[in-house]
Amino acid sequence: MPARPLVPGQAIPGNVIVDAGDDAYTVGRPHPMVDQAVRCGLIRAVGADPAVGLVLLDLVLGDGAHPDPAPEIAAAVADARAARPGVPLAVVCSVCGSSGDPQDVARQIAVLDAAGIHTTVTAAQAARLAAGLLGRSPERSAR
Repeated sequence: MPARPLVPGQAIPGNVIVDAGDDAYTVGRPHPMVDQAVRCGLIRAVGADPAVGLVLLDLVLGDGAHPDPAPEIAAAVADARAARPGVPLAVVCSVCGSSGDPQDVARQIAVLDAAGIHTTVTAAQAARLAAGLLGRSPERSAR
């Protein structure tokens, strides 16, 4: 069954994966690599839900991508956390970039780290970290 767009506030049991770059979110809009409005809106809405324990993101840098994405993501995470006082929200972000990218990968990672967002340099590392933060073994979770 094809995935349907996430409707913030809609009760969905278990874990949910949302690809903000999917056609359901990008028809008539720029991809979130370029314009993060949809992605940051989802972070704010989903992250504000106290039933959500962890948000896993990826951030792709390079030519044609958003010129400075980390501050917007950090602000969205801060808003989500402020909307759920006393209920922690873990956020893990894999950052795909290099020192040659115009966004300065080291600065992007520093901004995310300063916002209390766990960063990794690969999606696989981010998935393992997320599983660990949720108290699950990645091997056991993959079954």
